[in-house]
Amino acid sequence: MTAERITTAGFLSQFVMRHTKMPDRPFCWVLGSGASIQSGIPTGGSLAMQWLKELHEMEDFSGSPLDQWATPANLNIKSFDFTKAASFYPFIYQRRFRDYREEGYAFLEHAMEMAEPSYGYSVLAQIMALSQHKVAVTTNFDNLIADAISTYTRGYPLVCGHESLTGFIRPNLKRPLIAKIHRDLLLNPKSEPDEIEKLPPEWDHALQVIFDNNTPIVIGYGGNDGSLMGFFKRIKPIKGGIFWCHRLGSEPDPQIHEIVEHHHGRLVPILGFDELMLQLWEKLQLPSPIPDLLKTHDKRVLDFQRQFEDLNKKLKHPGESRAAEAELKEVRAAASAAVERMTKEKDWWAWQLKANAEPAPDKAEALYHEGLKDFPDSAELTGNFAIFLHETRKDYDQAERLYRKALELDPKHANNIGNFAFFVESVRGHHDEAERLYRRALELDPRHANHTGNLALFMANIRHDNDEAERLYRKAVELDPKHPVILSNFAYFLWDVRQDHAEAERLYRKAIELGLNRATDIGNFAIFMENVHKNFDEAERFYRKALELDPTHADHTGNLALFMANIRKDPDEAERLYRKALELDPKHANNTGNFAGFMAARGNLAEADRLYRVSLGLASTPQWIKDQHAAFLKEHPEFDKPS
Repeated sequence: MTAERITTAGFLSQFVMRHTKMPDRPFCWVLGSGASIQSGIPTGGSLAMQWLKELHEMEDFSGSPLDQWATPANLNIKSFDFTKAASFYPFIYQRRFRDYREEGYAFLEHAMEMAEPSYGYSVLAQIMALSQHKVAVTTNFDNLIADAISTYTRGYPLVCGHESLTGFIRPNLKRPLIAKIHRDLLLNPKSEPDEIEKLPPEWDHALQVIFDNNTPIVIGYGGNDGSLMGFFKRIKPIKGGIFWCHRLGSEPDPQIHEIVEHHHGRLVPILGFDELMLQLWEKLQLPSPIPDLLKTHDKRVLDFQRQFEDLNKKLKHPGESRAAEAELKEVRAAASAAVERMTKEKDWWAWQLKANAEPAPDKAEALYHEGLKDFPDSAELTGNFAIFLHETRKDYDQAERLYRKALELDPKHANNIGNFAFFVESVRGHHDEAERLYRRALELDPRHANHTGNLALFMANIRHDNDEAERLYRKAVELDPKHPVILSNFAYFLWDVRQDHAEAERLYRKAIELGLNRATDIGNFAIFMENVHKNFDEAERFYRKALELDPTHADHTGNLALFMANIRKDPDEAERLYRKALELDPKHANNTGNFAGFMAARGNLAEADRLYRVSLGLASTPQWIKDQHAAFLKEHPEFDKPS
């Protein structure tokens, strides 16, 4: 019995024709160990030969050559033929590890642990993730297909590595499916004859579903087990046939001819798995994965660095209780040791960690300068120094110079662009440029939750486009459901704009819980409790908790001053807090304007006028201060003169 053949070129044309004109009849992939050779995993045949050599070394006392010693009698394998050793793989495995099965599992794990998906798997991953050909059936234990999908695409496969999972297999799955009919390497894989001779009934049904809906392409499978081969033999001819690829120059087993003819299929001689997949990649004109790989790598590095830095910042906050504080000491010690170890690395991030660990701003600034001497072309360190000058030193001119230099060094650095957008908006008040920068940052990295949240804040506060703001807030929360700043800002939006107080309170409380004593979230919730629930005792408790956690927070110092003046009617405490707030941030327009109104109410008109004029001279002065000053001058015209 001889099956019909088709050239590789003919097969590729058939694939492309069905791919484009018959999307309702996809292909599926049936892979054996031959597909993994180029990934560094030995084939079943080579493993069988290795085990024969080990048995020969352990048991031959006569000095016979391996091919003479390996007989049916010595191996206790019926009808064994040394020239066809590969086809006896399960029997040789059983014979080699019959006394200690765990040794067999350990051997297989070791053989596969260092394997990396070869080029062909990168193409297979793209095809399975981006097209209708989403199903792979394999006798292999390895994770090459799943690893390739997670590495080269944004897909997430359903891996059925045990017959108990076959109930999840459905026709027309939306995500890639990997069906491991001999189980996963970590789930007691099947290698012995009685295990792979027949399919479990669960796989019988699942494979029927798969082949009823997909046309198989077999690659690297020699048919050395009874289970899948038996299944192919007994089912009705598969719609669309079967394409059985075999290595050029080798002749498939007669059983394979029989199966291919039964299913009205074709034998396809190929050079190898990688070579065939390269041809498919070109035929389908698949995009290069390199840009996404580089972006994903860079993002993972940045995420690790950001998460490490954020965790260290959180650890600086005091614990909620004595017990928590005692536990924190141990964690802080570990963090300190980790930072020390990281700072020994010769890269820009080591300088960043040193600057983060330095509590004195002058010394931290000196460390940034030293770091930039070593790494003058680091867009990351330059951009982070800009943030430091912006937020800590309030040296806005120098910060802007560094922001712009960072973008010269790397015009496509999404994080630096988004940070500069925030600076341009909040410090310079250049709203059109800020929006352009925000949108450019999100064009380069659409999954950046922080910049999405900042643009939402901008659209609400500056553009007054509340629908767009809410859409962006919800997207930001979806991207990072545990970002306390985004949750807190969205809570304020829902309170102030949508009047959804219940949802706002839920988000505030979640932000406080996730922020682990972040002063900003606690202070914002104090404002909410004061203005919405009129729970003044609770509000004051939260205000003072926020300032206990961060005594240098100018916003909440000013907010507590306003609260003490308007609610508690304690003018002396209010004035003390106002002066402290302006000492912390002399360029804070809101605090300056509020203090001006407070001093006017106390009768210190000259000081009130001075403070109003200071506030009006600051960047981005709110309109309410301008209106309040105009009313002040109308009531006290003696101050209506050029400053």
